[in-house]
Amino acid sequence: MNHEFLRLFMEKTAFPAEAQAFLTEAARQMEGQAEAMAGAIQFYYENDFDTALTQPLIEDMAQAAGLSPHTVWELFLIFAAETAREDYLSQGAGEAVFWATFADMRYKVLECKQVKGVWGNFVPFWYPIFFRCDIVKLGRLEYETTTYKGPDRTIGGVTLRTGDRVRSIHIPSSGEDFSREARLDSYRMAYKFFQDQLAGGPLVCVCHSWLLYPEYKNVLPESSNIVSFMGDFHIVEEDHGSFDDRWRVFGADADKAPADLPEDTSMRRAFKKHLLAGGKTGAALGILVFDGEKLL
Repeated sequence: MNHEFLRLFMEKTAFPAEAQAFLTEAARQMEGQAEAMAGAIQFYYENDFDTALTQPLIEDMAQAAGLSPHTVWELFLIFAAETAREDYLSQGAGEAVFWATFADMRYKVLECKQVKGVWGNFVPFWYPIFFRCDIVKLGRLEYETTTYKGPDRTIGGVTLRTGDRVRSIHIPSSGEDFSREARLDSYRMAYKFFQDQLAGGPLVCVCHSWLLYPEYKNVLPESSNIVSFMGDFHIVEEDHGSFDDRWRVFGADADKAPADLPEDTSMRRAFKKHLLAGGKTGAALGILVFDGEKLL
């Protein structure tokens, strides 16, 4: 276990001081698991970053060190990122893009503390795309390189067909500015970053998120950045009924009955009112087309 890389990683990605101290001590507690950790990382890479296959190794190390598996997952992913850093650099992404992208682990360690009560990571299944170098954070948003799987659609003058390369937009809980101008800055950065792969065409992005569910226009104020974000996309599909991201709004209280949900923020008050009224919940798929200057 490279403790110096752990320190560098947490500093470069701006982990809170309390999290840094906790994870540093947790890594010290795992000194006896150094060989197991190295073997688990090698296993992870050799098995295409399969989270389910790696889970028993994480649980064994957690039990041996007296730590939460969430904490061991976070340490594991950080130590494994030392190789990923080399991979990103070899592909020309650059240091700044690597650190911006892997700052996602800071957002997740904060979410884990809020939802699970411990510094760690409870969504390790999210990270294979990071270790495959398939995602980059450019400005406010993350862009995953993937293939379009839907029916043929013409959006903004561009016809999308199954198998076409697109970018899937993810919205990390970084707390950064989410205004329209901040998003446009991100789209410009993405257009420039992927320009060599666009063959002179526009940047085409997909996004499947609860943030795009049209019903929430009736929940949030018109001035909301989330409502503005919906306007960046052509909404092509809606999934009704699920609210799997409820924890993103209500944190550790997400499983409570609607009447018992907290009301300490305007968003929480709005969603609580919506749920109490029997309002619809869901997610939607949107497509965004950007020509380097404007949305089409």
